[in-house]
Amino acid sequence: MPLTNVLTQIADLNPVTYNLKTDEFPQLGFEEGKQVGLVAQDVELIYPELVRTDDNGFKSVSYEKLSVILLEAVKEQQQQIDELSDLINGMKSEIASLREQ
Repeated sequence: MPLTNVLTQIADLNPVTYNLKTDEFPQLGFEEGKQVGLVAQDVELIYPELVRTDDNGFKSVSYEKLSVILLEAVKEQQQQIDELSDLINGMKSEIASLREQ
């Protein structure tokens, strides 16, 4: 199925910064320091197919799949830009015609 209306959906995603609980879960080998990303539970509400849950119940985002959705968002934005550009050009023509009158 083609992806549609992704701009409105990705607008509901909120990038965040966070620190992983490395002290509580040393066996998981979490990366130290500030991280950037999305909250998996938030993504799951919009794109459940982008979230995986491991055997311990930890959720993570499949960022590699997110790129496909972002590609469609760029295409949707470009369509909006093209439509607005056509509208502006039409208005410019109308203004020029009115000035000539």
